[in-house]
Amino acid sequence: MSAIDLLLLHPPSVYDFRHKTIMYGPISDLIPSSPVFEMYPLGFLTMTDYLESRGLKVRIVNLALRMMNDPEFDVARFLARLKPRAIGIDLHWLPHAHGSVEIAKIAKECHPQVPVIFGGLSATYFHREIIELPQIDYVFRGDAVEPELFSLLTRISSGKSLATVPNLTWKSAGEVRINPPGPLPVTADYADLNPERIMKMVLRYRDLQSVLPFNGWWQNPITAVFTVKGCAHECATCGGSHQANELINVRHAPTFRSPQNLVKIISWCILIAHIRFLI
Repeated sequence: MSAIDLLLLHPPSVYDFRHKTIMYGPISDLIPSSPVFEMYPLGFLTMTDYLESRGLKVRIVNLALRMMNDPEFDVARFLARLKPRAIGIDLHWLPHAHGSVEIAKIAKECHPQVPVIFGGLSATYFHREIIELPQIDYVFRGDAVEPELFSLLTRISSGKSLATVPNLTWKSAGEVRINPPGPLPVTADYADLNPERIMKMVLRYRDLQSVLPFNGWWQNPITAVFTVKGCAHECATCGGSHQANELINVRHAPTFRSPQNLVKIISWCILIAHIRFLI
């Protein structure tokens, strides 16, 4: 099996949900997902587009969905067969606090020399606590770190210093380093939600199940095209409010996609939907 530059893993909310009776707390009704939270964030798509357009190979594996659909699916056995150069795990929604850490532990046991990278809104907020865990090597802070992720991956492979990679929390000789934040993109057009790359990923790895967004998507294929990063509102209950973005993502104003870029992404989505109905 060929090497993967970045293996993106989406964990279940609770890793051992298949073996323990769990009373789930309130869950968001904004994402079409079960209490296992098997829908991975759209950031997986923008990361894939940004990195693959620059020559790197990315593979998305929705471990939460694979575990839901197959009670016998062995996570460690599956990961051990792969050859990643780096592993990325999302801790975007806080309900994944248990699942993400446990998946990181298994990934590190399978590939002790492969760096494990965390990212997402919750990872950004708790980056100091997360980096102390032995199975986690890097934490990216912020919601627009595709360029920084590319810089990290290329620097790891070349052995260059990581001290100048913005938004990175990392460990060096047992000491925690917190790099300062970098400038935010002036537009969200820098990385597309390109479903064409996901179709190519399915063909490359001959694996459709791992890239499906959530349980039942094949019967009801829906997607979202976000027009903005950040928010101008101050809803008290939202972790993505204007004040929260200033505090967590150092984002002082929303960043928008251009109309031209939105039309391009929507056109791709319509094409993929037509292909799905023809199959």
